[in-house]
Amino acid sequence: MIKTVAACAMLLVVLQSIPARAEIKVIEAESVYLMGDNDSKIDARRIAVQEAKRKALEEAGTFVASLTEVKDYKLTKDEVTAYTAGVVETEIAAEEMRGSTAKPEMFVRVRCRIDTDVMNEQISRFREHEDLKEQLTAAHKENETLRKERESLVRKLHMEKSGPKAGDIQKKLDSVLSKEEANDDVRNTWASLSRKMDFVDAGYNGNNVSPEELERATTLVQRAASVNPDNRRARILLAMLYQRRGDPDAAEKILRSSAATHPANPFYHMKLGLLLKERGRHNEALKEFHLVEKVRPRDPRMLFHSGMTHYTIGNCRQSASYLTRFLKIAQNAKRPVVQKMKGEALQAVQDCRDRMRQRGPDRRPHRQLR
Repeated sequence: MIKTVAACAMLLVVLQSIPARAEIKVIEAESVYLMGDNDSKIDARRIAVQEAKRKALEEAGTFVASLTEVKDYKLTKDEVTAYTAGVVETEIAAEEMRGSTAKPEMFVRVRCRIDTDVMNEQISRFREHEDLKEQLTAAHKENETLRKERESLVRKLHMEKSGPKAGDIQKKLDSVLSKEEANDDVRNTWASLSRKMDFVDAGYNGNNVSPEELERATTLVQRAASVNPDNRRARILLAMLYQRRGDPDAAEKILRSSAATHPANPFYHMKLGLLLKERGRHNEALKEFHLVEKVRPRDPRMLFHSGMTHYTIGNCRQSASYLTRFLKIAQNAKRPVVQKMKGEALQAVQDCRDRMRQRGPDRRPHRQLR
């Protein structure tokens, strides 16, 4: 019986030791796919690549779980796996045909690179935000479902003789592989851009992404979203890319469509609210934040942006209420972005309290703190 054989070797190479605690690890994994009568070289390569990537991410998860900082987080195995798969890029390092004419094999080696400082920062960010955690969990479950479906179809294809049934199986296999590849593209794009963009708060993004990078990323994610419209990460990433490229109308269209399709999901309402806030449509933004508040009344981002939006339009009592709650919840958060938000919140609260003491509630618009 023809089967898939995978071999994995972990390469732990210290490429850099500056700063002192930072390390860069390279992990490689290999896959050898034994081709059957109904396999094409193209599909054999695609299958081997997916299996090698799975092995590489599995080994990466084992390494990440060994990090002292990650141990301190007390994450479950599934959480480590989901976080690792969500932020690690993989690339093809080598590929070639092997074996004999009677038993051809497709060999693939993939590589992933882990910067421990970046990894810890990203895991910390995901742990702080329930929305991002849910994204990773959903993506991990979908990838596992697709993997099992692919393996089942490969077994059926190897057992089936050439004919209409084999053709139907090949079509289904092509669809599954396309979705897996689309998910890979989204993961790699997300991992690459997350070092330069803040995917949580659009208003706090850096300016380190070049127009060429944005163009390439947009094209890649557009294709991924068309292949797998249910990929939530692809839709969110595409909306953020549109926004960064100066096309807020396209970003809003995606977010409204996603929010309508998943009305109970606070993530879409939060992202839509942030976009509307940035566009100066404050009352509309507050409606979206209120929908988030119904589900997550202690969400720090919702509290902060609700408070700052009320502050911008002069609703000092509401602003002070939201921002005071935000400061209490975020008092131990250390990330630079959160520190900046706390500084803005403190200034707004003090300003509002001064105004309310001197003149009572002042509903005149104030300059937004940025």
